[in-house]
This record gives sequence, structure tokens and C-alpha cells, in this order.
Amino acid sequence: MKILKIISISLLFSFGSSAQNITKDTTEIKSVLADFFQVFTVYDIKHFEQNCSPDFILYENGEVWSSKIIREYVEKARSEPKTSERVNEFHFINFNIKGNVAWAAYHNTAHITLLKDGTKRDINWLESIILEKVKGKWRLVQMHSTKKK
Repeated sequence: MKILKIISISLLFSFGSSAQNITKDTTEIKSVLADFFQVFTVYDIKHFEQNCSPDFILYENGEVWSSKIIREYVEKARSEPKTSERVNEFHFINFNIKGNVAWAAYHNTAHITLLKDGTKRDINWLESIILEKVKGKWRLVQMHSTKKK
């Protein structure tokens, strides 16, 4: 009977610890995603570099965006006058974490406000991400983005 109690208590603690790790990882992944999207909000490539693996790929509405293409996009956007402000909102569908690999699906809404007249509009995507945990930090490896009508 004592052995059964010890096993039960051990299982309870290991399950609680595992649940805490999943919650911590989920929170970190959400933070990585939100910070990554600052690339398209404030046009600063540092948000890409600190959140993505060197071989990151974005599949954007049938196009393949490498890190080189993203850098060119940011440079072009920085060279032009800012015409709008963007606020990102994410609604997660699911999370999966297996060791040092994670993937998630979510709805992404960009709330856009035009600076010239305050006009507001929303752009919506259905997206999924794959991440890898490297040296204790989650990094985006791949993103697939489909614009919703």
C-alpha cells in the first residue's frame, strides 16, 4: 500500500511539473510570435533576428519568403514614409509541444489605422507556426499564412 501511495504521489508531482512546463512554453511561444510580428509593425529587423532560426521560411499566400526577402521588405518599408499604424491580435486554435519542437495554429488580425485620416480596417489571416527550442529559447522555423476574405 505504501508503494502505491509513493507511486501515486510521484505521478501527481510529475504531471503537475509537466503541466507547468507546457504553460510556460505556451506563454513563451506566444511572446515569440508577438515580438516577431513587430518586424511588420515597426519595421525593425532585430525582431526577426531574435525570434527566428537562420533558415526561417514564411509561406505567405502562395509565395516563399526567405530571410533575405523579409530583410528586403523591411528595408523598403523603412525607406518610405509611414502611412499607417498596425496592432496585431492573435486567437490561438491549438498548441502542440513535443520535446524541443512545437507547432501552433491561430487566427491573426492586423488592426490598421491610416495616419492621414484615421480610417480603420482589419486584415485577417489563418496561420500556423513551427518552432524549435534552441539553447532554452523558442525560435520560429516556419510560418504558413493564408489571408482570409
